[in-house]
Amino acid sequence: MYFRQKERHQPKSFTNLLRVFCWGCACTIPAALIGQVTGAGLIQPTITMAAGASFLVVAPVEEFAKLLAVWVSVYRSQDFREPIDGIIYSATAALGFACIENVIYLAFMGPEVLVRRAAYATPAHVMFSSMWGYSMGLARFKRDGEFTTILQGFAISTVLHGAYDFVVAVRPSAAALSLVPLMIFMAWLMNRRIREFRSSFPFPPLGEGSLIICPNCGAYSEEIAGRCSRCDFAIPLTATDTPRFCSRCRARLDPCRTTCALCGQPINLSRYCQAF
Repeated sequence: MYFRQKERHQPKSFTNLLRVFCWGCACTIPAALIGQVTGAGLIQPTITMAAGASFLVVAPVEEFAKLLAVWVSVYRSQDFREPIDGIIYSATAALGFACIENVIYLAFMGPEVLVRRAAYATPAHVMFSSMWGYSMGLARFKRDGEFTTILQGFAISTVLHGAYDFVVAVRPSAAALSLVPLMIFMAWLMNRRIREFRSSFPFPPLGEGSLIICPNCGAYSEEIAGRCSRCDFAIPLTATDTPRFCSRCRARLDPCRTTCALCGQPINLSRYCQAF
């Protein structure tokens, strides 16, 4: 709910968030299986093996599993409408993933482990994933370098996740104190990315026509142009009840009104209105 209220312009539906959360839960299973097969637990006989398990297996596998949850459930859909959605959905998937992890730890270690998990591991999962969530938000509305952009965020999340696991593996008894600087840094970095998206909203204006959501890729596109600005899909003439948005503030529009009711932006009539 904290991340949902961060999105003020177009709050996400509970159904969409629940779908992403469930995928995050489900992706815990393959991650756990890989961990079992590779034996890449946090307890290792040497520091070198602990570093290898943390940075080369546990961190990339778990972050990829959470990224896959967002990719499969919502990334290519029309429910992914603006950059900050990347952080909102990545946080949701991370909480689903951490939820199942918490249940597993509870079963094997007892209820006392939940206090530490609530203070450290659960918010840490959200902060790890916000790095590739931020990159997903940028990549979703770019025409070039989409996968490279996501990979950059994934690399950062893997390094942060690996560092967290390595600290726990090397000095588990002192982790409650030694993790504090890392947690503070990750919280600062995540909130910086949230502020960046919020301060840069709305996007650069896309002309003066009404915007619709491309039926092919889900990006905002100027309806009057006839083609999607991101994927070049030919946008069909849509009905009057199709959602249309202001090119400046992204507020929902009356398709045949010449100004935005929220910000006053002049709006060229949609192709639907011009046809009549």
